[in-house]
Amino acid sequence: MKRKLLSNLAIIAILSLSLSSCSKEEVKDAMSDDVKKEAVVFKDYGPEPLVIDIEDYTVSNENFRTTLWTGSSIQMTLMSIPVGGDIGLEQHIGIDQFLRIEEGKGKVYMGDTRENLDFIKEVGDDFVVLVPSGKWHNIVNTGDKPLKIYSIYGPVEHPHGTVHKTQADDPDNN
Repeated sequence: MKRKLLSNLAIIAILSLSLSSCSKEEVKDAMSDDVKKEAVVFKDYGPEPLVIDIEDYTVSNENFRTTLWTGSSIQMTLMSIPVGGDIGLEQHIGIDQFLRIEEGKGKVYMGDTRENLDFIKEVGDDFVVLVPSGKWHNIVNTGDKPLKIYSIYGPVEHPHGTVHKTQADDPDNN
């Protein structure tokens, strides 16, 4: 019994080591056929149940903002910020925001007033930005390719099904 347990632990350790040296793509390729990704279709799926490969959706999005899921308490949007562009200086009263950088590089600015953005951080692939309610904030693309972000608002910020192809299409961002 003890020998079998040690053998199983050794197999688990070897698998863990081999998986940790694999790229994300190699791990996805190793998944069973029933877990393989589906076609990316952009629409607001909320409030229906949803399971997707968020990285595929985020990096495939070409719109400035695409609302992907709107529920009664939270909302997820995808953003593609062009080189040299930004999300636009904004403040959400009563709404906390989670942003994840899937691809690209940028600079985050936050502060208590629009004139005093004293919190400044560099971000890149796999970084998370948490914006408390009431904080002024902006993210500027400082890289050489579009900045791909997904964002979760709590509570909901945009009307169900919102799509802004460009920043100019956002009535709150002009």
